Amino acid sequence: MSADSPGKPVSKAAIVNKAVELMEQRGLAAVSLRRIATELGISAPTLYWYISGKRELLDAVAEQLLRRGLAGMDNRPAEGQPWWEWLEQRCSAMFRAMLSVPDAPQVVAGNRPTPETLPDIEAGLAELVAVGFTAAEAQQVFLVLGGYITGMALEWQSEAAREVDTDVNDHELGELVRDPARFPYLAAAVRGRPDSPVQTFDYGLSLLIRGIRDRHAELVGDRVEAKGPGRRD
Repeated sequence: MSADSPGKPVSKAAIVNKAVELMEQRGLAAVSLRRIATELGISAPTLYWYISGKRELLDAVAEQLLRRGLAGMDNRPAEGQPWWEWLEQRCSAMFRAMLSVPDAPQVVAGNRPTPETLPDIEAGLAELVAVGFTAAEAQQVFLVLGGYITGMALEWQSEAAREVDTDVNDHELGELVRDPARFPYLAAAVRGRPDSPVQTFDYGLSLLIRGIRDRHAELVGDRVEAKGPGRRD
């Protein structure tokens, strides 16, 4: 039986799933079309029937990671749910999903939408337009939040990787910033810093959401801040 025989079914979904699996095991460096072909038991040229190249593959991987992070969540607020709580929940879910997969932030940060994702993007924009944002400003809201999510996830994954390979200079610097006699504010800041990246992320996210709500209040003027349309079915 040849490697590309009917006994070895393949699809774009199977290729993307294998790429995500390799990332989970060994990070982005392990993801290549040749390795995926080997893992699936097919020849490398066969993949090009389904994936045009590495860029298309990574865009599809990014979508898969985000889709998993938002699994079980609607593209619009629940009945009566404030739009800002809906935004905050989605952002938190996406951040946790990216932290769970090595190098996920690098992939998500560089991705571009595909035709399959446009309906979801449209639905998200519609929710913010319904409460008073323009379409252009609603898009800016999502871009700013997306940049914060990926940036924070990248920062924490990079920090975790550095701690695995900590050298003497890192240790000496750590001792120095904890010296209250020389750097009282730094020492106090380090002592009070949360241990969990999620706590730091949630703190920053709450500040962003507060700013977005303030901007919304400017847009709607004296009207009562809308909760958003929620479910319409």
